[in-house]
Amino acid sequence: MSLAQRRSEREERAGRESAGKAETILAGAERAFLESGFGAVTMDRVAREAGASKATVYAHFTSKEELFGAVVAHVSRRRFDGFSLEALDPGDIEASLTAIATRFLDLILSPEAIALNRIIIAEVTRFPALARVFWAAGPERTRAQIEAFLRRADEAKSLAVADPREAAEQFAALARGEIHYRSLLQPHDAADPPALAAAARGAVSTFLRAFSR
Repeated sequence: MSLAQRRSEREERAGRESAGKAETILAGAERAFLESGFGAVTMDRVAREAGASKATVYAHFTSKEELFGAVVAHVSRRRFDGFSLEALDPGDIEASLTAIATRFLDLILSPEAIALNRIIIAEVTRFPALARVFWAAGPERTRAQIEAFLRRADEAKSLAVADPREAAEQFAALARGEIHYRSLLQPHDAADPPALAAAARGAVSTFLRAFSR
């Protein structure tokens, strides 16, 4: 094996170890934030939860705000990135939009997403930077994915979407509906699957009446 190959293998191994450590830190931070909120959690607490040193935590995340944003993005990936919007068929628009609405509801109504939303509502006045971090890592990221699909649907002539960004926001708002607000106020009273399916179908039906060609 050449020197370059050995160096490449070492770098790949180090990269895997670093990624694994970051995942462990994120898991520890998620447990801490969901249990105690943002203000009460220290980086020392996160380090204990992750079984790592505080120096290791800071080597991966430079601030508690950055770490909170990473947790939000991690939850979003886990709940919304499990299926590929790129694999959805813009020609079968009703089925594809229903799949997106269903997965979107699964994300925003998940226990961890509800808990993170409640943390933001409770603590953003004391920690204004959280609003930007949360928005970029969660709602904005998801909105961009929906927007990308709507652009494809417009190009495929399945929809007539003059402003894909605005349409993505409207689609998310239709899917979110009243269920999300109720869940924020009653976090232990989860909506039943038939209600979620009906909410997804209703959002898609309304959206198609507005944007179908």
